[in-house]
Amino acid sequence: MDLGERIEQARQENPGVRIDCYVLFESHTDAMQLYELSRAAGLGARISTTPRQARSSCGVALLVSCDEAKAVETIALDSNTPFENIVPLPNQITPHRDVYC
Repeated sequence: MDLGERIEQARQENPGVRIDCYVLFESHTDAMQLYELSRAAGLGARISTTPRQARSSCGVALLVSCDEAKAVETIALDSNTPFENIVPLPNQITPHRDVYC
C-alpha cells in the first residue's frame, strides 16, 4: 500500500480526528538532515519522539502534516537521506498531558 492509501485508510478509521505523519529513522543524524532540508523547503516539520504506535522501540521521528508528507518523502529520496517509513497516525499530542494543576 502506498503512502497516499495509508493516509486515506487512517483518515477513514479515525473520522473527525487529525491524522499526522511520522517519518521514522535509524539515526538522529538522518532525522536532523531531513528536518533541515524540509524546513529550508518551507515545509512544517518538527522533531518528535517516535510514538509507540509507529514502532515499539524508542527513537527520533519527524512529525509532518500528512498533506506535506509526499513532499518530505520526495526531499528525502532526492537528497539520499535514509528513512525507514512514513507512518500516518491519529493526533498523538494531548494538550493536557503532564498538566497537574
